Amino acid sequence: MALQTAPFPSSTLAEFYRFALLLTGNAKSAEQVMADTLTEVESQLSQFRHETSRQAWLATHIRERCLENNKTAPPTAPRLLRDDSDTGAEVLQIEAYLVAQRFHALPEPERSALALFYLDLFSAEEIAELLNMDIHALSETLGAGRDLLRKTLAGLRDATNQPL
Repeated sequence: MALQTAPFPSSTLAEFYRFALLLTGNAKSAEQVMADTLTEVESQLSQFRHETSRQAWLATHIRERCLENNKTAPPTAPRLLRDDSDTGAEVLQIEAYLVAQRFHALPEPERSALALFYLDLFSAEEIAELLNMDIHALSETLGAGRDLLRKTLAGLRDATNQPL
């Protein structure tokens, strides 16, 4: 039987894959999380009448699977791929790598909150509900996550004397 993903547009699935990748830092793990979650979706899809509830359910299960995956394979920053053809592109790639590396060092729930917020799939109220917190706690979590990321990037900038 072929997997039915029609209730989720391909652009939405791509964003959810990016979410899984942000949480695991590993393409193979993110792909496995997506495959397992979408297989589960197929059997339970009839429970959901509204697109938002389907998306919230999918995000919740992707996050749970990522957190479970991270217990045995802690999140890692994506590997740096070299492209020697253009020095400018390589510098940008290194900067993106360093930001990703610092992002993957963030604790939970800060990492999930920032990922969901910046992927812009849900409202703040929906993100708070997905993370089982009230809107005030989400605001504090987002602020704390941004502060942690800013501090680690500032420390890196100070250590290398390079702006990021």
